[in-house]
Amino acid sequence: MVVGRIVIIPFLHGKVDAGGVLREPDIDTIFKKWMDRHPELLGPERDFKIIRGTLHLMAEGIETDLVRVTARFSSDLEAYDPAEDADLYDEFLADGTDSPPQKPHKIWIEQCAAVEKIESDYGTEKALGYLIGEKLLNFLEVAEGKPEWRAEIPEFIETIKQLFEKWQIAEFFETPRRLGVFGHIADESQHEAWRRQMDDSEKLREDTSKLLMFEWARQLLMDEQPE
Repeated sequence: MVVGRIVIIPFLHGKVDAGGVLREPDIDTIFKKWMDRHPELLGPERDFKIIRGTLHLMAEGIETDLVRVTARFSSDLEAYDPAEDADLYDEFLADGTDSPPQKPHKIWIEQCAAVEKIESDYGTEKALGYLIGEKLLNFLEVAEGKPEWRAEIPEFIETIKQLFEKWQIAEFFETPRRLGVFGHIADESQHEAWRRQMDDSEKLREDTSKLLMFEWARQLLMDEQPE
């Protein structure tokens, strides 16, 4: 029997608009609109959970809400695709989701451009965590199913190699670390609190995916051939 939880609304966080104003996702209103759209999927057995956290937008130097909604697994929800309802929240979608995205080359170029400020403000370790431990892993995950993203990987990798010394990259991969967006921006207690809101099946899926992407990134950046 399949157990666990299904993502109803993916990770959302605040975004800075063209005028420099931070706009936060109102998850309660967004979820209310989702429920109004899907009355057939409601019921106490769903056990909907709004999961809340905090994200530090390093490039902007500000904190924002980080939220998503999950439901208890059921057969009629198994085929649900959150992209069907992205119009309710696409302006707040976190990187690496199925939002109507920028072209992949523009995404990684902007991410690389943010590294200098992050390194200056927070140090090399945080800059590596941001670009490799978060952005590159997200990019590789999307690239698995999208050829146009996969085609951008070589140039993305070469740019990362230009931004950091080879020994810095090697040390990053040799040091035990938490992965993903919440892994490198949260302290230990914040990360543990966030993990406690996930059930075991969610943790297993997330950890397995991140570890596979981490190994792929290591092979690419360290010029290793996969076994």
